Formats: sequence, C-alpha cells, structure tokens
Amino acid sequence: MKLSQSLLRFASVLVGAMLACAHASAQDGLTEFRAFTKDLSSLAGTFSQEVRDKNGRIARSSSGSFVMARPGKFRFVYEKPYKQSIVSDGTTVWLHDEDLNQVTIRKIGDALSEQPLALLLDPASAEKVFALKALPNQGSVGFVEAKARKPDAQVPELSVAIVASQPKEIVWRDALQNVNTLRFGSLAKNASVEANAFQFSPPAGADILKQ
Repeated sequence: MKLSQSLLRFASVLVGAMLACAHASAQDGLTEFRAFTKDLSSLAGTFSQEVRDKNGRIARSSSGSFVMARPGKFRFVYEKPYKQSIVSDGTTVWLHDEDLNQVTIRKIGDALSEQPLALLLDPASAEKVFALKALPNQGSVGFVEAKARKPDAQVPELSVAIVASQPKEIVWRDALQNVNTLRFGSLAKNASVEANAFQFSPPAGADILKQ
C-alpha cells in the first residue's frame, strides 16, 4: 500500500514537471521573438512569398530581397515572377511595376501598425493592435500567435515561426481568405543600411497613380 502511494506521488510529481517543462517550452517562441525585436534597428535578407486561395491552391508565388529599418522604412525588391519594388520612407509608400512602368503612391498613415511586418518594424505600436501569445513548439521551431484586438482589423490573426532565435516565417489570412506565407532567408540583423535605401524617384515616363 505504501509502495503504491509512493508511486502515485512520484507519478504526480513527474506529470507536474512535464507540464511545467511544456509550458516553459511554449514560452520560448515569444521570449525569443521579443528578444530579437527589442534591439532591432534594421534587418536585411532574402524572401519568398506564397499566396494560397481558400481551397489551398497556390495563386501566386514570388521572391526577392529586402531591407527594413525603424520606424516604418522598408524596400522590397521582387525579382520573380515580375520585377517590382515596394519602398517606404516611413511616411509614403511607392509601388513600382517595371513591366508596366507604373508607380502607385500612397500615404502610410496609421495603417502600418495593423500589417504583419509591423511586428518587426514597430513592435511597440503593433502590440497595441495585436495580442501576442506563445504557441507550443514543434521540435526546434517556436511559434508566436498574434490576434488583432479590433474585430474588424485588416489582418485578424497571424503567426510567426522562430528558428534559432530568428523569425523565419510569417503566415496570415487576408480579407479574401487567402493564406499568405512570407519566408525569410539569409537574415542580417542591424547591418549598415545605405542612406538612400528608402528613397524613391519615379523613373522618367512612368505613369503615376496616387491613392
């Protein structure tokens, strides 16, 4: 009888320890993500982007390189399948389609904090828009869930995958119920950025569209 009670107590302690370890492991993704973004001033690397429709079929895929800097500055250069550039100086965004020689210009306003990249570009403001929570790790990959605090947000929910203490993938569903996956490669944190990296001048003869 005493042996059975001892085994029961041991089992209870073991289960409690396992649950505690699982909880601690689930926190790793969020802890690592916050540690990565806390002192982040710039980020550069390569990317690939995939969009799947509500039936799971790939609707679009693209790839290229990028550089970002706080607050709200970025340059994404798409090499495939078409050459496009999206540039922001923190106030204005330019979208340049090289094939069409067309430039679309819009002001950022407060909408940036509601976009997935805001978690990297301005996490303090983004956390006012999104509630972050650690999800259970899958092997060596940590996950962070971000849910919009507003019911009518442009991006209601997204997840970030963390590998080796770096964000490697951001997944979100858009208003058309398409699943967007943005994967990062060859990341360089806080690397020097050229002074004109976030400036853009429309090329001669380009059609200008203002929104």
